[in-house]
Amino acid sequence: MVKLKQNKWSLTTLAIIVLIGLIAMPFTSLIKVANFWFMIGLVFLIGAAFFIIEKGHLFAGWRRRHRKNEDPLPEEKISVRNVASVKNGPIVVNKYARFCLIVSLTLIVLGIVVTL
Repeated sequence: MVKLKQNKWSLTTLAIIVLIGLIAMPFTSLIKVANFWFMIGLVFLIGAAFFIIEKGHLFAGWRRRHRKNEDPLPEEKISVRNVASVKNGPIVVNKYARFCLIVSLTLIVLGIVVTL
C-alpha cells in the first residue's frame, strides 16, 4: 500500500500520457503515437538522470561567480579538498528520479511494443 501511494503521481501522469495517445490514434497513425510515447519516455529518462546526478553531488566542485556582498550558497561551501570524497558517496535515487524512471521506462517499453 505504501508503494502504491508513493507512485500515485507517476501512475497518474502515465495514465494521462497514454490516454492522450489513445485519443490521438484515430487522427494519426499508430507509429506516430508510439514514437511520441518513446520520445516522451526519453525526456523523462533525461530528467531521471539529472535528478540522480544532482542528488549524488556530481555537480559538486562547480563554481559560480559571486557578486559583491553576496553569500555563497550552502552547497557551495564544500572545500576543494573534500570534493572527491563527496562525489564518491553512494548513488541516491530520490522520489523525483523514481517518478521519472517509472514513467520513462513504461513509456519506452510501451512505444516499442506498440511499434512491433
